[in-house]
Amino acid sequence: MNSLEQRLHIGLGLSLILLMGLMGWLIYDQNQRLVNDFVVSRLEHDGEGILATLQLDAEGKTTLIEGRLSAIYNQPLSGHYFLILSETGEALRSRSLWDAELTGERLAPGERRVRRITGPAEQPLLLWAGGYRKGKQIVTIIVAEDISRLQKRLLHNALLLLALTLVFLFLVLFIQRRIVRRSFAPLRQLGREIKQLERGEIDKLTEAVPQEVQPLVAEVNRLLMVMGRRLDRSRNALGNLAHALKRPLNLLTQLADYSETPATLKQELHQHTAELQQLVEHELIRARLAGSGSAGQRFNPAEELPALIAVLERIYHDKTIEFDCHYPQQNLTNIDRHDLLELFGNLLDNAAKWAKGRVHCSIEQNEAIHIIVEDDGSGVSDKELADLTQRGRRIDESLPGHGLGLAIVKEIVELYHGTMQLDRSPVLDGLRIQLSLSPNQ
Repeated sequence: MNSLEQRLHIGLGLSLILLMGLMGWLIYDQNQRLVNDFVVSRLEHDGEGILATLQLDAEGKTTLIEGRLSAIYNQPLSGHYFLILSETGEALRSRSLWDAELTGERLAPGERRVRRITGPAEQPLLLWAGGYRKGKQIVTIIVAEDISRLQKRLLHNALLLLALTLVFLFLVLFIQRRIVRRSFAPLRQLGREIKQLERGEIDKLTEAVPQEVQPLVAEVNRLLMVMGRRLDRSRNALGNLAHALKRPLNLLTQLADYSETPATLKQELHQHTAELQQLVEHELIRARLAGSGSAGQRFNPAEELPALIAVLERIYHDKTIEFDCHYPQQNLTNIDRHDLLELFGNLLDNAAKWAKGRVHCSIEQNEAIHIIVEDDGSGVSDKELADLTQRGRRIDESLPGHGLGLAIVKEIVELYHGTMQLDRSPVLDGLRIQLSLSPNQ
């Protein structure tokens, strides 16, 4: 279980249940003890009253003074009983015992005993016994009382306490759940903002969060700012380099047009400066196309590909290329926008460079992102396919380029734990490149 909220709910809930159960048991146990002490105190009082009514005749026999005993001891099976044992073996029983027996041991003066027994008619009895000296004799007085009504009352109170405890527990758990949910509300908002950050809808996280996670949020925002600055510096450096190259290229072009320059040198200068100017324009357009978006923005094919195709049509204006692209309308998730701009820029640029008139691309996203780019060029042999993704390796030196495009594509594919397959297109007969990116791995 990875949810902190669920862990808190379960932990607090179990703690409350344990606490309530322990409190309920302690209350029930204390009530039992209180009732037991009360009944024992009353039995001891009755025993002393019986002792006061006890008298010894001239022969040493024990008798009771009539009329001084409580009437409840004369009612059969009344639930109140006594037994008097003398050291001579004589026993006096209360009439309430009827034909039942009440047993007990003889005690020395000052000794006391308390125990529970089952009495007449299966009555649960609490028995108290005490040893006394009466005159010259030692007597043991045993008094017992039916506690079934008290036990029923205690059970009733225990059930009522249990019901009240459950209601109170449910109420506390409900309040606790609301408190925990409200406490985690800023974290849920932070989770939503992280998803917005992944989609490129915001450029930083709000720092209005609990102080326990505020340092983490501040650090994430700092890293986003650093990444954004580095990305901006990279874009600016690319644009500055391209602009810086334009001036010496113009000088080379002027030198090529100088009248005293040999014809063969003019031709080579024109050819190489044209290639360099095309590369510079290409990089300037791509830098403008990347824009000033923040790090972490997502790639939307419906917005980005038409602009990228327009750039390629300007670069390869000397031939008419039909771009046939099929793509989803929503963002491609979990992949940085600039990585995909770099990937599609190199793929479509390579396809447009070699195509005779048609370039086809398709994008599908499910658990992975599947990309297919193919052209109607002359294609390459099976032996040459393995060399295409090697940095700096070019199959045809007659066309401009540095042999870095597909090598860069391969690096981006490896960055996102993907696969790259090159073969001949069964439809257009040119090169087909199939990519599968797994950003969630």
